[in-house]
Amino acid sequence: MSISTHALLSPEERSRLAAMPELGGGNLLATAMAVHPDPHIPFIRTGRPVINTAGEEQTEFTLAQLDALAQSWSVRYHEQGVGPRDRVALYMEDTFAYTIHLNALAQLGAIGVLINSKASPALALGLCERTTPVGIYTDRSRLATINEGIGSLDGLRWVQLAEDLPAPPPAALPDAWRFKHAPEDPVSIMHSSGTTGIPKAVTQTHASSVAGPRFRLENYTEPAHERMMTAQPQSHLGCIVYTAYSILAGTPLVALYDPSGEELEAAVRQHRPKGVMAFAHAYAELAALETPSGTVDSVDYWVTMGDAIHEAHIRAILAKRSPDHEPPTFYDRFGTTELGWGLVVQPRTLSSERSDRRVGKPDPVAEVAVLRADGSKAPVGEVGFFGAKGPSITAGYWNDSDTTYRSKLGGYWLTGDLVYQDVDGNYFVVDRTKDAFETAEGTGYSVLMEEVLLSEISAISDCAVVAGRCGERVVPVAIVIPVIPAISGESPPTAGRLLAEANGVLEKAGHPRIAVLDVARTPDDFPVGVTGKVLKRQLREKYSDLAVCSSPENRAIAAFMTDLPATEVA
Repeated sequence: MSISTHALLSPEERSRLAAMPELGGGNLLATAMAVHPDPHIPFIRTGRPVINTAGEEQTEFTLAQLDALAQSWSVRYHEQGVGPRDRVALYMEDTFAYTIHLNALAQLGAIGVLINSKASPALALGLCERTTPVGIYTDRSRLATINEGIGSLDGLRWVQLAEDLPAPPPAALPDAWRFKHAPEDPVSIMHSSGTTGIPKAVTQTHASSVAGPRFRLENYTEPAHERMMTAQPQSHLGCIVYTAYSILAGTPLVALYDPSGEELEAAVRQHRPKGVMAFAHAYAELAALETPSGTVDSVDYWVTMGDAIHEAHIRAILAKRSPDHEPPTFYDRFGTTELGWGLVVQPRTLSSERSDRRVGKPDPVAEVAVLRADGSKAPVGEVGFFGAKGPSITAGYWNDSDTTYRSKLGGYWLTGDLVYQDVDGNYFVVDRTKDAFETAEGTGYSVLMEEVLLSEISAISDCAVVAGRCGERVVPVAIVIPVIPAISGESPPTAGRLLAEANGVLEKAGHPRIAVLDVARTPDDFPVGVTGKVLKRQLREKYSDLAVCSSPENRAIAAFMTDLPATEVA
């Protein structure tokens, strides 16, 4: 069996579907089944197999097969006593099964709590404590890591191992068991990345969960031959909402998982997608690889829906397509779990001029603004808080009304980002609100500083800038991953050389100089979260007292830091 190469719905059918007021996350599959001209055409391929009701591994699906498998799981959950408003935590291998279980629960009026497969035991238990699920569907290895803590979870009635029940027997869901959702009824809980703090339990509703897909159905025309690859955690909102769109539109989809750069390269070579959606870490790793000629030539466009992709990585990926092909495009979509969709987009090609952290202009699906602390709108050029309002935005954080209300200002949802707008209406993200810091040399916007370092110093593959403390002083600290020398035996650049180059380009660009530069040698030196983003909160803690912070051999200290013990001085 081979999946389709073109979208299954005509433009007219897409418009009719988008106009259906009852469409939502709670009846996604049933609505798709009712409108699709032929639900028996395979159009979804999974990167890892999913077990079907016959107990067999399956990697290609028709809409009818997806619907039948989800109905069977709905019946199973109903038999376990799961009903409307009940939460069920899903913590399992990173596969397309997340989408199947989510829809199975939503059809009953229940709420899937999607926990990233790579989540630490503390993160997974913390989310369960906040969302109080009646059940947990997980696997043996993950259960072993949280087993000691689940006994204290309020309201937990059962734990089901995937090894014991990889799939239920075939069953049809009676209409009487299907929940009739109102637009504001919750259908899912997904968690934020935790880059700046403890991951939050983000709620999406029947209406908000399809607001982005509904907009795309009405406002986007599929190419003649389309195949999108979602190379992201299958539990992540960006992947979930695009999969919802694919199901509704019948758009051919390769539902992969969250890959490394090498895995992404291999998957593109195998599946030949036209479009790829991945996280910044996978793009950074792919950018650093020497890919054989022709490997990514199938890809017409690349997409990210995060907030930390750097221009140097974008350009390196765009340059990998063979010169005899049409130049590809990179769509840098700015979005967060809370926004429910990539609301702001900046297309880039190799011919685009450099524009550090320009995230572009908003889609008509939302209204965005730069806000001052009092909720008024900031003028052009002034840095303020990024606010958004629209139908895709979260209803709030589950069981945390305090943080929910603190995330609202002037009628807008605050993403936690600092931005400004230029005279042409383009938005620029300069940093996360918790990552910016004040120094004696001015405000340090860590994301902008990283952008300069990656664009100007070819010896740096990736980097992070955070606030360090030396007594009462706040100073910038950089942690860098150097480019591996292409010539065997060639020495990598020293920390002192990198620090000297870094401060030269930063000072020229008007940013504060780096006080301490460490070259990362191990993953602990450059910690990342479950979505691949650098955990700057951990780095801030590490460098909170530079006087006692260990001085590794791979460190350089700026000459102006006279109160720190010298290692390599630049």
